[in-house]
Amino acid sequence: MPLTPVRGEPDPEGGDCVACGRCCHHGPRTVHLLVGDEARMGKRLLDLYTELDPKPPTFRFLKNEGERCGGLDVSVPDRYPCAIYEVRPDDCRIVEPGSPACLEARRLGHLGTSVRFQREP
Repeated sequence: MPLTPVRGEPDPEGGDCVACGRCCHHGPRTVHLLVGDEARMGKRLLDLYTELDPKPPTFRFLKNEGERCGGLDVSVPDRYPCAIYEVRPDDCRIVEPGSPACLEARRLGHLGTSVRFQREP
């Protein structure tokens, strides 16, 4: 379920990202991993937080818990820290504070369609 939209501009330094978390609310198979992401995460985290699409070309995606990223720590109400922040995939790294995807997520209450992830050939 999407969160309530957030008004106003985000802190350009990311200071309010953990209080927002709207970009981490999205449908399944939204955040895919590239080879570098898989190496950075390592086997243990890959096993915990990702899944392979069984259909060719068998891309690896972050798991979803309902309509939110499986890497999102929701143990504290109204706080949305990333459990894998230091090794998060490049798809997550491109959603910077104030980027079109960030602003759209804040406006909609979830990650929208403005973000364009690119797959390696």
